[in-house]
Formats: sequence, C-alpha cells, structure tokens
Amino acid sequence: MNIEKLARHLKEFALDEIEMIAECDCKTELERLLNEGKLVFEQGLYKYKEPKQLKTFDIFEKPIYKSGERILFKNMAIIYLNNRRLTKDTLKGYRSQLKYNIIPFFEGLYTDEITYEMILKFVDFMKKKFKPKTASNGVTLLGSILKYAFMDGYIKNNPYFGVRNSMCK
Repeated sequence: MNIEKLARHLKEFALDEIEMIAECDCKTELERLLNEGKLVFEQGLYKYKEPKQLKTFDIFEKPIYKSGERILFKNMAIIYLNNRRLTKDTLKGYRSQLKYNIIPFFEGLYTDEITYEMILKFVDFMKKKFKPKTASNGVTLLGSILKYAFMDGYIKNNPYFGVRNSMCK
C-alpha cells in the first residue's frame, strides 16, 4: 500500500491508526516521509504537510531569439531528434514520418520560413494521403519540432501555434 497517499488522504493520524488501515508495519516508510519533510510529528500525531505550490511564470516567458542563426528545417529536425529521449520504435516512426512526409513537403526551407498557411496545406496533404492516425502523428511531430525550435530560440514565432491537430480527423 502507498503510505504517502494514505497519509495525504488522512491528513492527521497516529501510528497505530495508519498501521491498522494499511495492515503493515509503517515505521520505516513514515521515517522516510519525515526525513523528506512530507510529514511532521506533533503531540503524538503524524501530520501530512502539503507541498507549497510555487508560482512560476516561465511558460509566459518568451525564449531568447538567436538572431542570425538561420537553420534549414531538415537540420532542425535532426537537432530535435538528437535532443530527445525516444524509444527505438518511436524513433523509427519519427524518422519514417520525416523522411517520407515532412522533409519532402518542407524541402529546402529554413525553419523561420515556415508559415501557418504552409502548415495548413501540410495538414490537408496528410489528410488526403493517410489514415487519420498517421496524418495526426505527422502533424504532431511537425508541431513538436517547431515548438522546440521556438523554445530554443531558432525562430521568433511558432507558426504551429493555433493549429488544431483535430483537423486531421
């Protein structure tokens, strides 16, 4: 049984209470939670401490644009794949999508030349040529690469922003 989940649910409890509910010896797990600061022991009771929610606004921060560093979309895709932890099967699928669908469609273009309209044409191309799942996978991969390029500062604006992947279905 997950003692941490149980402690979070109970909020406040005695050792014998949690052992009765969990039906096991919980001392070592409770010691670990005490050491991690997730529990406190006050007046004979264990009390679960809710982790403080930190307010971060990094999702609203715009990445620093690396002006002058234009990169071909084909090379951007390679950079994206090299900086991801992917399973063998996922990598195989991504390479296939890139080799046969995405790279030929955006052949010779720099990443910053790709526009929203081009992406919509790509969506239409994928819808006509493939089943919805395959089309959706290709469009999603394109979006992931463009998001990576934007977050890493290779493009000023993400042209994929606003494209709904449900368009492929």
